[in-house]
Amino acid sequence: MPDVRAQLQAALGGSYILERELGGGGMSRVFVATETSLNRSVVIKVIAPELLEGMSAERFAREVKLAARLQQANIVPVLAAGDANGLPYYTMPFVRGESLRARMATGEPVPVSDAIHVLRDIARALAYAHGEGIVHRDIKPENVLLSGGAAVVTDFGIAKAIDASRTQDGAIAAHTATMLTQAGSSLGTPAYMAPEQAAGDPNTDHRADMYAWGLIAWELLAGRHPFAGRTTLQAVVAAQMTEVPLSLVAVRPDVPAALSELVRRCLEKDANRRPASAGELLTSLDQVVSTGSRTAAAVPASLTSGRRRLVIGGLVVVMLAVVAYIATRGRQGSPSSAATVLDRSVAVLPLTNLSGDKADDYFGVGLAEEMTRALTKAGVRVIGRVSAGALQAKGLDERAIARELGVGSLLTGSVQRAGDQIRIQMSLLAASDGAVRWTEKYDRPLINVFAVQDEIAHSVAGKLLGSLGGAKAGPTRNETADPEAYALLLQGQVLFNRRTTTSLQQSIALLQRATQRDTNYARAWGMLAMAYSVLPAYKAQYTDSARNNAVVVADRAIRLDSTVAEAFTAKAYVALARGDNHASDSLSRRSLALDSSVATTWGWYGLLALHLGDYATADKRAARARELEPASSIVQTWEAQAYLAARRYAAADSVASTVIGRDSAFALGWVTKADALTHMNRIKEAIAILERRVADLPSSQPTQTQALLAYAYAKAGAAPRAREVLATMQRNNGGRYPPIGTIAATLDVLGEHDAAVTVLGDAFADHDLWLVIFSHTERYDVLRKNPRAAPMFAKSEAW
Repeated sequence: MPDVRAQLQAALGGSYILERELGGGGMSRVFVATETSLNRSVVIKVIAPELLEGMSAERFAREVKLAARLQQANIVPVLAAGDANGLPYYTMPFVRGESLRARMATGEPVPVSDAIHVLRDIARALAYAHGEGIVHRDIKPENVLLSGGAAVVTDFGIAKAIDASRTQDGAIAAHTATMLTQAGSSLGTPAYMAPEQAAGDPNTDHRADMYAWGLIAWELLAGRHPFAGRTTLQAVVAAQMTEVPLSLVAVRPDVPAALSELVRRCLEKDANRRPASAGELLTSLDQVVSTGSRTAAAVPASLTSGRRRLVIGGLVVVMLAVVAYIATRGRQGSPSSAATVLDRSVAVLPLTNLSGDKADDYFGVGLAEEMTRALTKAGVRVIGRVSAGALQAKGLDERAIARELGVGSLLTGSVQRAGDQIRIQMSLLAASDGAVRWTEKYDRPLINVFAVQDEIAHSVAGKLLGSLGGAKAGPTRNETADPEAYALLLQGQVLFNRRTTTSLQQSIALLQRATQRDTNYARAWGMLAMAYSVLPAYKAQYTDSARNNAVVVADRAIRLDSTVAEAFTAKAYVALARGDNHASDSLSRRSLALDSSVATTWGWYGLLALHLGDYATADKRAARARELEPASSIVQTWEAQAYLAARRYAAADSVASTVIGRDSAFALGWVTKADALTHMNRIKEAIAILERRVADLPSSQPTQTQALLAYAYAKAGAAPRAREVLATMQRNNGGRYPPIGTIAATLDVLGEHDAAVTVLGDAFADHDLWLVIFSHTERYDVLRKNPRAAPMFAKSEAW
């Protein structure tokens, strides 16, 4: 038997230092190691030698790359894969905590509420992975880790990678199949193997993971495996194929009947009788939580699109009544301790859509935005308009969200639509223990949406405030009489906060429709102005028209209602881009005086400080934005950009990596990381990132990302490649270099100083936002000393 540890360490060299062996399962040997470049602990898993026969290490690494795409809060990601002198391996973060198997082995009963939290986390991981086309095939307690109050699933895609990387001819295939079944790897661990897996059905799909989830649920709640008495491999497999476990309620009476029924469905021998997807599993679990021991009622066909929007528009008023209660509670006296401050803070989660129509999901996010807005205006500490929804979308449970955001309470809700009826359920949860402080359910006919609003709003306010001795709730603000216009505003806000070119264009289209339906809807005009103002940062060809539209629309909003903060924020951003620093500062202050809770205003105000070289102020404003929105990708990126401009490159890289870890699809996080790496002289890494980003962009649209790639090539001494990128951008811009400051910096590095100054002048004249904001960064150090360029910088930064 080869010395695996010595062989692995010799192959890895100084990149990793192996510390200790954790053991492993049928598939691998597991070592804890220190990744020296980042000084972090990782786990290195080496494929068991007995499984290597006929395996292609190259094919294995290629398959593992597919699994590495998975980026979700309840999934332990794959970091890297390779071949250590014939030993295929992969690395993952080292998760501090214990396995679910270790927790179950203590023999202590697991409270039903705790079990549901764990099972929900596993289901969230499955739902995300299945959506990405990856089935686990080896879900078991050993592959579920408990850390920080959450459950995370490890080894997604590894079983398939082993199978797919193996040659399948004759004796090798037969021998390998035997080894795999005995080891419990790619065919599944026998104790958690679906019947179709045990039968070797080649059509086994994601529903095998559902069966394994059911077995874990049964074992976690009952305290033992349903087939615990079987001691041989053959007996276990036979039980999986033929025996039906007892009902959970019969084994443990305090288990809700609805949960017992859900587990029974997952353990159906026929895969077609199990829940069709992990998403359906999650919905059923949510219904178990919301209805206690009762099974949630079935929901008939959905309403028409127009009626649906009326319903959602009406729900806002319902939730604002709850807001009024919390606001009043927040004003009752001064807190006497930090614990009291925490207890009077709240986060609002998007309403869970139980209607079965995924198109309605964004309404719940928008409603959370509205509730948060009203709470904040009432003086309550509310975290964050975008963050709570983002964390919920990543699969965190309520208590984990509360810990992440540092709040004492969570306001949650759900909505079901059924014909001409609506059902609304709302709850206020204590973050400390998840206890329900208040809950109520409303079933009402939808005859007149505004009448339903008023009735439920008064009912909710009366129950909440009466039970806690609060004052009477004040009136809510009604900015439009058209629920359809209001629904369009909510959708537009959600898309605006996603900050991509496509989402901004979609946001503009929706907000335009909102203003067409109600031409006096001031806040819709204000939000439209914000979307127009930021669009040029994502789509350069709209620079002049978008900014002009932003100012016109913002002025209209202000004429209708001079208290609309968004309108002033939009004008401040346009003024920054156009070099009117005094106006940008004045407008930002006016917006914050009207509403200091908008993270975007603080973030854009911080960009003004970056432009002026005031890094301490920029850092404070970015920190304030992050305080308001701790989990927002764009807010965290502003913080990274503040570090980047201040030449604190390691800090910028660290924050950008956090952004990417939360949302691997957020392009600006990758670009910011690459910019930091370029200045840290880790240029090969930067080029690799930028090449991937450029490959995903339309080649006909010159972008800052392309310019950064050309700059990185130039800094790396790869002048021909830099010139090739520049030539492509020039050709796609009608034969002239696009007016982008980074192109000027690239030309300067290439020794084309006159051309660099010319492009720099064009970029300043075109108000290139990347140049305006980051004019103090290192790439412009040489150009700043150029006698022709220096006045341009001075004029741009004049107060």
